Amino acid sequence: MKNAQKPEWANSSLSPEVQLAHKLLTMTAPRLSDDFSGIGIVFYHSLASLSFLPLKVVEAQNWELPVAGLNEISDVLAKTARTSSSWHDGFHFVHANSVCLTHLCQFIAPPLPITSGTLPSASGARHMTALLASKVEGIVTVGLLTQERAVSIYRFGILTLNEAV
Repeated sequence: MKNAQKPEWANSSLSPEVQLAHKLLTMTAPRLSDDFSGIGIVFYHSLASLSFLPLKVVEAQNWELPVAGLNEISDVLAKTARTSSSWHDGFHFVHANSVCLTHLCQFIAPPLPITSGTLPSASGARHMTALLASKVEGIVTVGLLTQERAVSIYRFGILTLNEAV
């Protein structure tokens, strides 16, 4: 039996989970409009331990969820991540095993660390939320694509990847 050839993005020293987040964010970047506002994606196996609520969206455009496949998810993210869209706010959820976009525009509230030691540090509210959420059981990674077109990926509370695209 022949070994299946890995996709180009999978030939990396990064974990498969980080590679998945990186691939989706970098393939979405060139599709973005001038009024791009940023994207936050939670890649998960289970959402049971993450507190979240849907944000109210008042817009004629509705999205049929789940959306399967990287290309299809990328298309939806590029259309929603603009300030002219009511869908641009919050975090979006992708089930890591099935690679399906399951939720759009979610407010997430990861637990704060209970420690007397060193507190986590991040460069803004979206980054701190991503860092803390990536520590929650069932969350695989949290990826951000900033308005400045930088990809940041958090895994286990650590900024694993940070690069301009």
